[in-house]
Amino acid sequence: MAYGWISIHRKIQDNIIWNDKPFNRGAAWIDLIMLANHENKKIIFNGSMVEIKRGEKITSLRKLSERWGWSRGKTKKFLNLLKDENMIEFKTDHQKTTYKIVNYNVYQNEDLDKRATEKPLNDQQKATEKPLNDTNNNINNYNNVNNNNCVGQSELNLDDPKLAELIKLYQDCGFGLISPYSAKVLSDYMNAYSFPWVKEAIQIAEQNNIRTLAYINGILKKKKAGTDKPRNNNFKKKETYYRPKQEEVKQNNQFNSFAKMQEEFKKMRENNGKI
Repeated sequence: MAYGWISIHRKIQDNIIWNDKPFNRGAAWIDLIMLANHENKKIIFNGSMVEIKRGEKITSLRKLSERWGWSRGKTKKFLNLLKDENMIEFKTDHQKTTYKIVNYNVYQNEDLDKRATEKPLNDQQKATEKPLNDTNNNINNYNNVNNNNCVGQSELNLDDPKLAELIKLYQDCGFGLISPYSAKVLSDYMNAYSFPWVKEAIQIAEQNNIRTLAYINGILKKKKAGTDKPRNNNFKKKETYYRPKQEEVKQNNQFNSFAKMQEEFKKMRENNGKI
C-alpha cells in the first residue's frame, strides 16, 4: 500500500457529488479531517469564548448525522470506532460534540497550510524555481508520514507483502480506511505473533462484528496463552440408561401382580388335587 500526499481542497465539500447521501465510512472520515480547524482560533459558543485548536472541531451528533445521512446511533457508533482505533478523540454532551483528529499533521501538513495562503508564482519565478525529483518526493512523503506518526522507516516496512495483505484484509473486513498508526500496530502484532495469527484474528473480529485493534489484540493474547484451544469433540460420551416412565412402571407392576396371582391359583389347584 502506497503512502503519499494528494491535495484536496475543502471546497470539494460544496460539490453536489460530495454531498450525495448516505456517506460511506471512508467519506465520513475524510469529511471529519476537512471539517477540523487547520489553525488555532477562538470562537464564541453559548456566550463564552472557547479556543479551538488545530485539528479540532465543535459540532453535534445531529449536525453530523444530517450531513452524512445517518442515524444518530450510527454516527455515535462510528465516532466510537474511530476513538477505539486511536484516530480521533471526542466527547459529547447535550449541547455539543467536540472531536480532535489524532496526528492531524499526518493528514494535513503545516507547509500545505502555508502554501495555500502564499501568492502564486509568476512565470519568471517558476522558471527559476528548482524542479523536484519525483522519486525524492515519494521518499519525503513517506518520511513525513512516519516522522509525524513517530514511526521509523526501519520499523514499518511498507514493501512487506504480508503487511500489505493484512492492511487490505483489514479494510476489506470493514474496519475502515486504515491510518499509519493502525498499519504500525498490525506490523507490531505480526512481529510479536505471526502473520497467520494476525490474519486469523482479523477474520474472527470481522465475524464477531467487533472491528477494533484492541479486540484483535485480545484474540492474539488468548491464542498465545492457549485459552482458545478448540474443544475436543472426540471425548467418550457419557453412558445413559433407559428410565421407564411412571405409566410403564405402573403397567409392569400390574402385570407382575396378575402373573403372581395366577401362580398362586395354580398352586392352590395342585394342592386341592392332592387332598
